[in-house]
Amino acid sequence: MNLNKWRERYDAWCSMAEIYKSGVLKACLASLLFSYFLTFNVWIHEFRFTVEAVQQGLHLCWPYATNCGDWYFLSGLPFGYTTNIFYMVLFGLMGWSAWAMWNKQWRLAHALIWPLFIWKVFTVFFLSMAQVGNYEYYHIVFSIILLALPHKVFFLKFSIVWFYFLSVAAKIHPTWTLGTYFSTLKTGLPILPDVFMPVWTNLVIFMEMVAAWFLLGPKNLWQRLVFIFFVIFHFYSGVLVHYRYPATVLPMLFVLFGPWYEHTKIPTGLKTIPGWLLIGLLGLGQSISHFIPGDEKSTMEGNFYGLYMFEANHQCVEDSIIYRTGEAPEPIRKESFQARNRCDAYRVWFKYQQQCKNDPSIERIEVKFDHSISGAPFYRTIDVPDICALEYKPFSHNDWIKTDKDGAELIGYPMRNYYY
Repeated sequence: MNLNKWRERYDAWCSMAEIYKSGVLKACLASLLFSYFLTFNVWIHEFRFTVEAVQQGLHLCWPYATNCGDWYFLSGLPFGYTTNIFYMVLFGLMGWSAWAMWNKQWRLAHALIWPLFIWKVFTVFFLSMAQVGNYEYYHIVFSIILLALPHKVFFLKFSIVWFYFLSVAAKIHPTWTLGTYFSTLKTGLPILPDVFMPVWTNLVIFMEMVAAWFLLGPKNLWQRLVFIFFVIFHFYSGVLVHYRYPATVLPMLFVLFGPWYEHTKIPTGLKTIPGWLLIGLLGLGQSISHFIPGDEKSTMEGNFYGLYMFEANHQCVEDSIIYRTGEAPEPIRKESFQARNRCDAYRVWFKYQQQCKNDPSIERIEVKFDHSISGAPFYRTIDVPDICALEYKPFSHNDWIKTDKDGAELIGYPMRNYYY
């Protein structure tokens, strides 16, 4: 098959005609590339993605791929240069793609993003759970739509609104409806007066659940006001989450709903099926934690399959005793002080599983783990004589993780902690 035939097939498979005709989609592609730069600028420094991290038990696999450490192949400084070399190759691809955009070679620019996308999906969903964040889900979905799906403009717009709506699933909880996430912090809510804290938090819930849908409507006063609100919201969120989240979402929001906005009708036909399947998959991922019995804010089971945002202000105390052959028991105590430490029982389980796997002298590890949510009492959610002997079920409840609803012991009450 000659080169022209391959170009024609690539254009057909990737719906490139839409990009050729649309200045909005070209701007979205540039925004997408910028987000890859932001991602890999962080990952090039990330020790937890390296072979040495696996050897030290510092990596974190997903519950459905607990042996992901077997797939690691990069070494970071000071142990080796392969991580830096690998990411500089990706940097070259990003620079080449940017150069192609500058020269209006949109097929080439588009094709060069595929390796970046494949590596990011492989890392986020199979290699490591350590760096997963809402901005990663946003970015991956934007990538799928721009790289492969038809009706790109509509599904990009709809995905942003859908993400806002899904994020409310993590906020329908006293931590947001009563504002206790921020009221239990020493620093409170930034900039805004604390006396109106529940007003601000419930305003965000309303805007994401209801008002966000006006973004998809005609270009009228309501559509513009909602757009302005979310621009302000993302700038404000940067005070809390720094650059990654607003830098991933704001450019897309501005390009799709800003000055260039035009109302897009809902497309029909068989070509819409992949887009709606993607939207449905996002909804399914957000629902997993609700399918698992118990309070996901306390057990954290299924929490990271969907958007989790500021779902609760967590505090935890971990007491463990490591029993080794021929040695005195080794007690270890750890206390969290950051609200962003989500006190995930799975992370505790995985960490000790790696220790048991890498150290044959360990006979057992006794663990007691106390967890408090948004100023509520500490409950002993884990109290097991040997965590190494336990299994973790990724899509159902694990009976060894307790809450106040099924007999967890009340241990005490927390003090105010810090956001970061």
